[in-house]
Amino acid sequence: MDIISYKSIFSPKVDVIILFEQNPRYKDFEPLFEEYGYGFVSPNDNLVILDGEVFSDQDQIDEDVLRFIEAHEVSHIILGHTTERVPEDEMDADLGAYILLKNSNFTNSIQILLDNFKSRHNTNFKKSLLQRVSDKFF
Repeated sequence: MDIISYKSIFSPKVDVIILFEQNPRYKDFEPLFEEYGYGFVSPNDNLVILDGEVFSDQDQIDEDVLRFIEAHEVSHIILGHTTERVPEDEMDADLGAYILLKNSNFTNSIQILLDNFKSRHNTNFKKSLLQRVSDKFF
């Protein structure tokens, strides 16, 4: 397996591409994965590109981790983030991911988000924080 492509379950207007090390173009994207982490968005193209090496193990994909990452990246598009990586935008994307995951009933993915929220944003998750982004998701 070297690539998977599909419409996002969180927003059908968003395409998701998962690249694996076996893909001949993986090396071209590797510096971007190193800079941006698990994946990144191309907002003008409604495209999410994910590093399949992060959440796969011997041709098995950890779907809970995949859904968390996908929801986070789709949230960037929904929120209209187009600038370089900004801590506030990253928190807002996680808050949006929480809403998307909750609406789709991905309980295990929500737990991954909650377990990592403080280390990612230096603050505890509180439902009151959802007000920052809720107008874009409801």
